[in-house]
Amino acid sequence: MNQKITQLAILLFLLVCGGLVPAIAQTYTLETIPNPKQSQSSHYVSNPDHILSNAAVSQLDAMLGKLEDSTTAQVAVVCVNSIGESVPKDFATALFRKWGLGYQKKNNGLLILLVKDQHRIEMETGYGLEGILPDAICKRIQAENIVPLAKIGDFDGAMIAGVQSVINRLSTPEATNEVHDDSKAKADRQSKPLEDGALWLFFALLTPAMLVLRLIIFFLRKQNPIADKIEITIAQSKQRVLWAVLMYVVMPSAVGLMVVQLRQDHWLHSWQILLVFYAVPGLVLWDARRRRIKTFYQLFGTMTESDRYVRYRAAHLNGLGNILLYPIPFWWLKREDEKALYAIRNAARNSPEGYPLTKVPVTHRDAFLTDYQRTEQGLCTVDYDVWRNEAHASTETIGYENINNTAYARCSKCGSKATYLVKNRVVKEATNEREGRGAHEYACKACGHHHETQYTIAIAQRSTPSSNATTSTTYSSSGSSSSSSWSGSSDSSSSSSSWGAVVRGRWRG
Repeated sequence: MNQKITQLAILLFLLVCGGLVPAIAQTYTLETIPNPKQSQSSHYVSNPDHILSNAAVSQLDAMLGKLEDSTTAQVAVVCVNSIGESVPKDFATALFRKWGLGYQKKNNGLLILLVKDQHRIEMETGYGLEGILPDAICKRIQAENIVPLAKIGDFDGAMIAGVQSVINRLSTPEATNEVHDDSKAKADRQSKPLEDGALWLFFALLTPAMLVLRLIIFFLRKQNPIADKIEITIAQSKQRVLWAVLMYVVMPSAVGLMVVQLRQDHWLHSWQILLVFYAVPGLVLWDARRRRIKTFYQLFGTMTESDRYVRYRAAHLNGLGNILLYPIPFWWLKREDEKALYAIRNAARNSPEGYPLTKVPVTHRDAFLTDYQRTEQGLCTVDYDVWRNEAHASTETIGYENINNTAYARCSKCGSKATYLVKNRVVKEATNEREGRGAHEYACKACGHHHETQYTIAIAQRSTPSSNATTSTTYSSSGSSSSSSWSGSSDSSSSSSSWGAVVRGRWRG
């Protein structure tokens, strides 16, 4: 009795387990099979039950992506454990239509379906591939490449071998010409017109925006007589408008169009596009520096070496903003400029008699300077270098004026850059009938020379009296101060997939 109960319990357990296994296993329908194009457009394989390894899926995605790029043929691979009681052939036909494989004109799609529990493999083709992949060829690919490996459980190898055989058939020149569908290019352009348009517009507006910013900075910055003279000369050039349009409008717009095209052709990645974004304004800034240097030598190229040296250093041809935004190349250019200026200032020299001179160290320099020169050195208006040949007692002093120091001017008596404004005073008050007169008083810290320059004070303006206001007088003075998607949908009611053509022709079933 106990033995019969035990046997009955074992039988009941087996029946329960046998019923649970199908219940636990996922049974897929047309609506529940994952569409690989809904997650990432670069995927071609639906593998929800992990029948294929991740490495095999990645390899198949790469193979089929390359196939579509070269032939426009769309191939989807679906591997599932079960589709229930559905007939695999009918299921493959319905899924092909639901996903809308292939493009509009040629209907050049292919679905490879593997159903594990039924041991079935189906290949459903669009009419655009029927000439290259007829039923006989599809059955041969299954029999020779897929089924033998699937029987021994090597589903990775089976599917890779089958897909490779399909690719070999579709990649011949004759097949490519027959399969290729021009509507793919149109679909790709329609899938991201706003994105590409925004990309080009960004390029078109990028450097003009920088030009406006540069003009704002130019008007807000401190006065620099050398830089101002260079900019004014450039602004007066006959070709300035043409060159500005070329560099600030034509060039960035052309680069933007080129980037859009290369991006559509998969030649540029996102980081490369960002690099081009960064490089285009840098090219404009580099060209502006080049033109400033050219203008500098036009204005100051005939001056003495020391005068040209101080003007080059005062011009600030690289700019702090350029260096911060583009340390390469502007920081490097600044270093090269400094090296060149250092070489100029420290180049070997000879006295007028032909004796070689040696530069006197800064700590011993003052002994060879005049009182006037020491005063200028102390005021930082002129920096002096002393060159000397001790054997022949030959000395040469070279001064480098600090042009940006505008607090001091040249003295009319001793010539030192040490004259400063002491005060302004009114010599004669202005009235409402005659002008007044004032004076600027200057003194030289080097020689003590004092002098004045007079200026005129304008006639006082009497305001018109009103019934409720008193008469007032005011005074004013004037003087001499200074991803790619899969286009379309099938005739299925589903609108979520993005495989292939907008209009479907006929179906092979």
